[in-house]
Amino acid sequence: MYADCQESLRRGEIFVNEKKVALASALGVRAAAAGVGLDQLVAAWSAMSEVFLLDLPRVAGEAGAVHGPDLVVAAVHRSIAERSGVASSWYETALNQRFDRVRAAERRRMSRELHDWYGTNLSLALRKLELVEARGRADDDVRDHLAGLRAVLNELFEGTRRFASGLRLQNPVGDICTALRSYADSAGGDMDVDVFVRGDETAMPAHVGAETFVVLREALRNIFRHSGGTKAFVMVEVSPERVCAVVQDDGRGFSPSADLTGLGGSGVLSMRERVEQLGGMFVLTSRPLRGTRIEIWIPLTARAGEQRAG
Repeated sequence: MYADCQESLRRGEIFVNEKKVALASALGVRAAAAGVGLDQLVAAWSAMSEVFLLDLPRVAGEAGAVHGPDLVVAAVHRSIAERSGVASSWYETALNQRFDRVRAAERRRMSRELHDWYGTNLSLALRKLELVEARGRADDDVRDHLAGLRAVLNELFEGTRRFASGLRLQNPVGDICTALRSYADSAGGDMDVDVFVRGDETAMPAHVGAETFVVLREALRNIFRHSGGTKAFVMVEVSPERVCAVVQDDGRGFSPSADLTGLGGSGVLSMRERVEQLGGMFVLTSRPLRGTRIEIWIPLTARAGEQRAG
C-alpha cells in the first residue's frame, strides 16, 4: 500500500497495483477460517486506514511532496478500499463454502444413518417375515395379513433406500473444485485442506482449465510431501479476462534462493513452465518456518495478456 501511494505521487494520479490487491483475498479466507467476524475485519481495515493517514507526512515527504497531501489521502483511500473489498468478498465466499461443507457432511451422516440403521433393520424384518411364510402353517387370514405386512415393509425399505440415495450429494464431474477436493481427500492424509473456487469455469478454454488443475494439483502434492504443515488452502478466481489462483500452506517453508532439489524443485519448475506457456505468471514466496505461497495469473484474452506483460 505504501508502494501504491508512492507510485501515485510519482505519476500524479491514483495508482493501485491490481496483482498486489489480489493478495488481500487470502486475508479474507484466513479470517473466515479463524472465526473472525466480518465486523472485526472491517474494523481492522478502518484502523489500518487511520495508521496510514497518521503516517501521511512521512510518505509525502519521501515522495518529495510534489503533488500535495490530497493525492496521498485519495491514494490511501483507494488502495485500502480495494483491498478491503477483495478481502470481504472472499471472506463471504469462504464462509459460504464452509457452510456448504457442513451441510454436505450432515446430509452424508443422515444418509448413512438411514442406510445403516433403518435400511438394515427393515431388511432384517423382511427376512424374518420370509422365514415365517416359509413354514406354511398359517391360515388364509394370517397369510393375507403377512402379505400386507410384506408390502408395507417393502415400500418402507424402497422409500428409505431412495431417500438415503437422494441425500448423497452428486458432485459435478470435471470442475476444478471437485477434482482438487477429491485429490486432497485421497492424498492429503491428516492435513486440513480448504478449496475455494469462484467464477464461471466455462470461461476457460478446455486446455487452460486442464493445465490450471495440473499446476494446482502439483502444488498440493508438493505441500503433502514436503511442507510438514497441518493446513493449506487453494483459492481460484475465474473472470472473463484471467484466472488467478493462490496455494498456501503453514509448513516449514524454505529459502527460495536455495537449491530446490529434494523440495519438489522439478515440480516447481514444471508448474512455472506450464503457466508461462499459457502466457501467465508464476510467483513462489516462502520463508523458513513461515510456510510457502504460490500465486499464478493466466490471461484468458489477448488484452489480458498484454496488460500482464505490461
